Amino acid sequence: MMLLIHARTIAQTAAAIATLLIAEPTQLQSPIGQPNNDTPSASITRLDICNSQSNCVSSNYREPPNRYVSSFKIVNDPNVAFQRAVRDLKRSDGDVSLAEISPRVNYIRVTVPGTAPSSFDDIELLFSEGNIVNVKCEARVTLPPPPFCLKKNCINGNMDQRSRVERVGRLLGLPTSDESEMREGAKWTPIFFNSDRVPGFDDDDMY
Repeated sequence: MMLLIHARTIAQTAAAIATLLIAEPTQLQSPIGQPNNDTPSASITRLDICNSQSNCVSSNYREPPNRYVSSFKIVNDPNVAFQRAVRDLKRSDGDVSLAEISPRVNYIRVTVPGTAPSSFDDIELLFSEGNIVNVKCEARVTLPPPPFCLKKNCINGNMDQRSRVERVGRLLGLPTSDESEMREGAKWTPIFFNSDRVPGFDDDDMY
């Protein structure tokens, strides 16, 4: 009797292993350029903060300055703005590819060419109440950041991802939430290694 039970157990185990070996792998992410409307993102209510080790920016309030980017703003209903964004992305014939749509939570993910050759960045958009669109751009391939930046209005940290967020915003006609403040009251300060004073820049404060 014991031999019969052991033989049956061995047969069941062998059958289970054979099933695992021949089973098709599960696809966790939709192929680039192929929208997926039935994904785990259907439960998304907010975008995650960036991985501190990646080239990434997001509008999450917990981000440090080198990874923070302003959210977008909308002037109409989030559902309407979401539908228009999906329409515009489907009509786009550039290299911004629609990869994922979740109408239940007004979530969109697109892919764009990354900085590293043959790589991609993922840009997520979440149309939320309060007339804002939360945004996140993360590179799939992380590269070392430059030691400083000299370009006006630049923030030293993930500049390529910032530029891609701005590009998608222009494509969808979405201004940033802080656009008017940056245009009217912002003062650009060049920063070298985040510490050195720029000679002559703030001399006007002495008068």
